[in-house]
Parts: sequence; C-alpha cells; structure tokens
Amino acid sequence: MRKDESDFESIRKLLQAIRNDPVINKKVKSILKMDAYPRRLVLNNWLEQLRRKNAPEKLIQTLSILFDDSVAIKIFELISKSQKNSRDV
Repeated sequence: MRKDESDFESIRKLLQAIRNDPVINKKVKSILKMDAYPRRLVLNNWLEQLRRKNAPEKLIQTLSILFDDSVAIKIFELISKSQKNSRDV
C-alpha cells in the first residue's frame, strides 16, 4: 500500500473511532483545539497512558497520526464540518 493510501486509511479509522467512541471523541476534540506544541505533549501523554493500559496497538497507531500538523488540522476541519452539518439538519 502506498503512503497516501495508508494515510487515508488511518484518517478513515480515526474518524470512525471519533464517531463511535464518546471518550475518544471528547479527548480528540480537546487535543485538536490546542496549538501544535501542547497538542503533541498531551497526545504523547495520552498514548503512553493507553500503552500502559494495553490498549490495542492499532488504536495507538491511528491516534498517532495527530502528531502531524496538517493531518490534525484536516481532522479538526472534518469534525467541525460534520458537527455543523448535524446541527443544520
């Protein structure tokens, strides 16, 4: 699989986790509202907590894409757009 395909798949999985899990939803939204440096610190701490709790490695890998600034911005835009659309219905 090419890198752009694997990136797309990771983003798709992250969006699915955000939709399906209220804890992940709340945590990701709060992290995405942060500037880059604090976002990375908080995300790193959260991922370490998940590792200590033996969370699935796929979840940790999926969440780790939020270290990338451009991905974090895009995810935030998609979540915001989705919320706006659901309120407009």
